Amino acid sequence: MASAATLAPTAPVAAGPASAAGWASVSVPVAVDGRAAAVTYTSADVGFAEGHGVVDGDLGRRLDGMVAYLPGRSPMVRVDLNWWYVQECRTCALRWDKLDTLVDAATARGIRVLVVLAYAPPWANGGHADDKWFPTSDADWTAIVDRTVERYAGRVFAYEVWNEPNNAATSTHSGYGNYDGDARLRYWQLAKLAYQRIHAACESCVVLAGASGNGTPNTETSNPRESGAWLDWAYANGYGGYFDAVTHHPYPAWSVGFGPARPECRTRWWNQFGPPGESPACGELAYVRSIMVKWGDGAKKIWGTEWGYPTAGTTVIPRATLRDHVVQGVHLWRSLTYTGPLFLFSYRDACTDSADPECNFGVVNRDFTEKDILFPDLRDALSEQWRPVLESGQTMRRWANLLSEVVTGYPHRYQLSLQDDGNLVMYQQHGAAYWATGTRDGVALVNQPDGNVVLRRADGTVVWPTGTGGSGPARLIMQHDGNLVLYRVSDAKVIWASNTVRAR
Repeated sequence: MASAATLAPTAPVAAGPASAAGWASVSVPVAVDGRAAAVTYTSADVGFAEGHGVVDGDLGRRLDGMVAYLPGRSPMVRVDLNWWYVQECRTCALRWDKLDTLVDAATARGIRVLVVLAYAPPWANGGHADDKWFPTSDADWTAIVDRTVERYAGRVFAYEVWNEPNNAATSTHSGYGNYDGDARLRYWQLAKLAYQRIHAACESCVVLAGASGNGTPNTETSNPRESGAWLDWAYANGYGGYFDAVTHHPYPAWSVGFGPARPECRTRWWNQFGPPGESPACGELAYVRSIMVKWGDGAKKIWGTEWGYPTAGTTVIPRATLRDHVVQGVHLWRSLTYTGPLFLFSYRDACTDSADPECNFGVVNRDFTEKDILFPDLRDALSEQWRPVLESGQTMRRWANLLSEVVTGYPHRYQLSLQDDGNLVMYQQHGAAYWATGTRDGVALVNQPDGNVVLRRADGTVVWPTGTGGSGPARLIMQHDGNLVLYRVSDAKVIWASNTVRAR
């Protein structure tokens, strides 16, 4: 959301929240009963990056949970091809059972599928023991791409070439983009081949490519595998025309608890997100964007195909702070004109080891229980299904809203927003602001059980109150007429109001 100026209550505010009309989009036709229908990808789209372990006895429950988590939206799911499983040897029969199960189940629920074309089995990667190596034969690569696109024609319309190809093996991690030779060159060769083969069979499909990981730094301040550097090389060497959008993983430095907007100007790759400014770029996302603009390719979008924070297994971050980081990330992503869909890693925790962060990225635990403050607040931010009421005892934190209900005869909806700058502001939805507390450091709006609604700073002190303590439990309602009203629960008496009734 755009930040409003600091104002006294009732003064007009110039800036407004980001409008859905401003979301960048990519449309592709999809065959429905033999006819072409449009599928549009925008920064409002939400996906879940689930890898290849999603096909298990809980698949239906997981997919149903994704749909329920995003009311009114058509979610996406990002899954690996898992080439080694599909094709155990060069002459083996292909096994599509797992991916078929996933694609069919997702399609039946209106979930759109993004398939990651990876990883190369030992027989195709030069004989290496694991599959995190690029294939050595163009023919092997194009054959599996052809067969995949052919199999899922009419069901899958987005493909991503590899996962984090710029992350090489280290002493502590196997990496994903290993090669006995120039890995950067080999990756972009594979991307070109995939792009050509996919579009030969599916002209409307979206092909994603790019160095989505944070690379493999060789010194504290040197990272030749940095995402932006790999992309710059691709443009300079003639590969800029072989992808429809750039794939990127905008992870902040979650291992030390940093938020998505923290600037990293010397070592951009430590914040794959970062603030939006590009001169200089103090985060990898802005740097990648600056490279695209430099080469005249700014019309293409950047898809965030993995993003999130673990809730265990790393530096202890208070759950409320973690909630602020992820909700802020959603707002930052959607405020940019050049972003496409954003994929959470992931919907469900991958495992139950509390010491392993990779197990704990889900919005629900392994047993599908919700993760308290994270689950509902992130859901509201992603779906924009804001409620109109702050009940007694409830708290609304930064980047959250109250949104009035749709009422016949009232052409506009109104929202109360607690902005990232600490100002509490009322807007006509997708329009101008008309009331604000004029505060700069509020982080939580609390409807206290005593009837006082207070805006608190991070240290717990009050920066703005309604001054209605002692009235008893009350409900704060963003009304359909644009008035913000606090009603006592016991007798529905008005005990405070903003007095901002708007004309119809």
